[in-house]
Order: sequence, then C-alpha cells, then structure tokens
Amino acid sequence: MHFFIDENLSPNLAKVLHYIAQLCAEKHSVLHARTFNDRPGVPDQEWLERLQQDGNWVILSKDRFKKGDREKLAFERAGLTIINLGKDWNRRKGLETAVQLVRWWPTISKEVIQTDGPMLYELPWGVSDKLSGRKLPKT
Repeated sequence: MHFFIDENLSPNLAKVLHYIAQLCAEKHSVLHARTFNDRPGVPDQEWLERLQQDGNWVILSKDRFKKGDREKLAFERAGLTIINLGKDWNRRKGLETAVQLVRWWPTISKEVIQTDGPMLYELPWGVSDKLSGRKLPKT
C-alpha cells in the first residue's frame, strides 16, 4: 500500500513516515505530494485522478473540509481511503505532529490493510490501538 502525504503536511514528515513504515511488517511506501507530482501546487483533482488510476493509495491530509464542500465530495468519491487529521492537530507544531503520527503509525499501518474498501478516518490527537471511521463508496 502507498501513502500520499498532502501538501498541507511537511515533506520531511513523509520521509520520517516512510522510514518508520519500513520498520513495520506491512512495509508501506510513503510519498509526499511534491515528490509524487514533481512540483508544488498541483491542484487536488489532478493528483487525485492519478491516485485513483492505481487504486492502492491512502491519503493522509490535514484539510479542513466544510460540509457540502465540492473538494470534500471529490475526495470521498475517489474510492480511496482518507486519513484526515482532526481539528486538534491544527494547534500542533511540526515536531509534535511528527511524533504523534509516529506513535499512531503501527495502528494506521495495520488498519488500512485489514479494512475492506475505502474509508474516511478522522484521526484524533490521542493515540489508540483502533481507528474509527466510516465506509466510503467504491468507484
């Protein structure tokens, strides 16, 4: 499985998570949006379509979607699992975010493999051994 780290998170975070992922049994790959797209600022719809074609991607984002937002609907209809960092993450600095995601990683790594079909997870700040989320439609 591949993890796509959205541009609203640090490219360095993607590097750390990729390294941590290699220590886990699941051996996921982790790529930042700038690496995946070869440049910054690529519109979401463009890279989202590329991720859909492969279908073996999980999106990790810090987007603050509003109810009824067209971008949110596009993400949810993409047929991919999305892990969105909850509102508590917005108050945290880069190092705090990185440390907490490393703590979460074993749970995230196992959960995305065990769950059938695309999911939307709103990741809370507090670490748990289980993710809670809702199923998204398959494309």
